[in-house]
Amino acid sequence: MAYSGTNKRRRTAADTLHISDLPIGFIVDVSAYLDKPSRAILALAFTSSSLWQNDNLMHQSSPITTAIVSASQWDILDFQDVEKELANKLTDDDINAILKCINARDVLKRIKLCGCVNITGIGLNPLRGSVVLEQIDLSLVGKYQIPYPPPKSKISEEAVVPILESIVSSVGCSLKCIQLNTNWTREWQRPYHLRDFKRRYNELFSTRRDMICSKCNLVIEGIDDWMQGNHNRKICYDCLAPICSDCNDYSRENVLNGGFCIQSCNTCDKTYCTDCVTSTICTNCLDTKCKECGEMEVCDECGEATCENCLNTCDGCNETRCDNCVSFLQCQGDNCGKGHCEDCYNGEEYDVKACGDCISTFCTDCNLDLIKTHGLECRACAPETVPLTLMLDDIAKHREEIARLRKDNEEMAKENEELREKLKRISL
Repeated sequence: MAYSGTNKRRRTAADTLHISDLPIGFIVDVSAYLDKPSRAILALAFTSSSLWQNDNLMHQSSPITTAIVSASQWDILDFQDVEKELANKLTDDDINAILKCINARDVLKRIKLCGCVNITGIGLNPLRGSVVLEQIDLSLVGKYQIPYPPPKSKISEEAVVPILESIVSSVGCSLKCIQLNTNWTREWQRPYHLRDFKRRYNELFSTRRDMICSKCNLVIEGIDDWMQGNHNRKICYDCLAPICSDCNDYSRENVLNGGFCIQSCNTCDKTYCTDCVTSTICTNCLDTKCKECGEMEVCDECGEATCENCLNTCDGCNETRCDNCVSFLQCQGDNCGKGHCEDCYNGEEYDVKACGDCISTFCTDCNLDLIKTHGLECRACAPETVPLTLMLDDIAKHREEIARLRKDNEEMAKENEELREKLKRISL
């Protein structure tokens, strides 16, 4: 009888190899090659997740978690460094755990939540009362990414504003720069508690003694409105240097000659000082665009850098020129798009014309639409042909009504004839 046994033995749990069996020093060295958010996530993986979700539980990190966290500085946490697919999947529990793991309340100075579209903001709770945090970016977009239209996200003012208020209210607050989600900047839908926070935030700068101008080294006092729209306009997004009004020379001569100032990029909607980011400048309106966000357009006539708002293409000669080179008449009608330079105006019916009374510009088509809808307030805007055009429109409408009535009469006559025939047959 043949022997059917085997020398293989069943593998037990003790025989299974885990990554945690590797030397701690080796794991710490490998983690150094990861970006900081990924490094924090790796550190979390070596400690039970329940320890990070319970605020009342004393955290007992594993030796590997402690070693990874201790080997790094956690002053900056930028999620732009993370793969987009991973950032999109992170939840509030994940952000909460990361911030607790690195002791963010006491060490984190900058946090940028690029791509974290799946969070409401409640996961930022570990930052409550922080006196070391200097910058928080809630726009969810990267440094040189266009924030319009804003990314679809779950981030909530109701969740975030109380956390920001706890930071601003703390004695010794260091917060200098906030980048809000662009969904929150529309006045007609902005909740009161966000408006109130921005008012308090602006007031904070008038009382702080640590706001020292990076150019003249004097304490900046008595200045409000540091935050306008969705971000700070007097602090550089990169170096966080505050600039007083005296040193922020935004005059045309200084800007065009490359002098120092704080400038807001009209593409990425962030503010930089000229020491940190080189910008191209519209020679018409002085709007700026970061070099990383692209170059300005160029006027066909003068060749100067010009933003899209100051550059126009004529429907007549097809030349693209800036406001400095030629006067341009653009129809102000909704979704019209008609426009031409003064050189191409020939007095035709559908040319755009400027009203001498109200200084508005409309083509005849848009003028007519405004009169029909009672939206034209200036009588001088109405061209001479409009009354005749309206009369012809009324005649056309009357003709349509007469035709409809004739058709109704013909149908009624036909029905009457059918009734007469039925009565004749009944009487017989």
